[in-house]
Amino acid sequence: MKQRIFITLLLLTLLLSACGKKQMPPPEDQNQGGSAAATMTISQTRFSQDTEDVLKLLDLKGGFYDFAVDSTITGYSMNVWVLSNGEWVSSGEISGKIEDNRGQVGVQLLEDGCNFYQLDSSGHTKYSVKYNTHLKECAATGRMALNTADQVVIIEPGKEQFLFIELGWKDAAAQTVLNEDFRSSNCDAGVAATITFTAAPSGA
Repeated sequence: MKQRIFITLLLLTLLLSACGKKQMPPPEDQNQGGSAAATMTISQTRFSQDTEDVLKLLDLKGGFYDFAVDSTITGYSMNVWVLSNGEWVSSGEISGKIEDNRGQVGVQLLEDGCNFYQLDSSGHTKYSVKYNTHLKECAATGRMALNTADQVVIIEPGKEQFLFIELGWKDAAAQTVLNEDFRSSNCDAGVAATITFTAAPSGA
């Protein structure tokens, strides 16, 4: 219950922050003949220190992310993958259009499912899915996330890029080092939230 109340307050904070932000110039358009291609990025949203402290106390899995793209990117999709009977299966997906070269998304992994968030100055959209990861049955677990405000990831159109990964092994001795290629981890249980940015077809 406390987590639900905090997430609601957090979303209100994000929306108020978005309304008060100065309009930032979009990344340089790759089609304008610049000497170098624009850099498109995604990074964790920067919160106040007080908010960061509360997030740590609640041990919320996931996060909120800001992205910046150029005019060749038309949309994105966020997906949550769960390991089931040795196979990674999509357990939920949400798509969004990009109209002003910048945006904000969020993902919250729960014990029995996942919440996706899409935020802009007019409000937010929440999409919830339920599933069982069986991570509680594992002797060892490991997490990997885009989880520091100083970590900026370059967006590669059409490439699925992870936001949060949690994997589990029934035999603790079998635990391996995590990397973004979660499908090759040889784990016994797991969940991964990803985002893929899509570009308009050439000549469109």
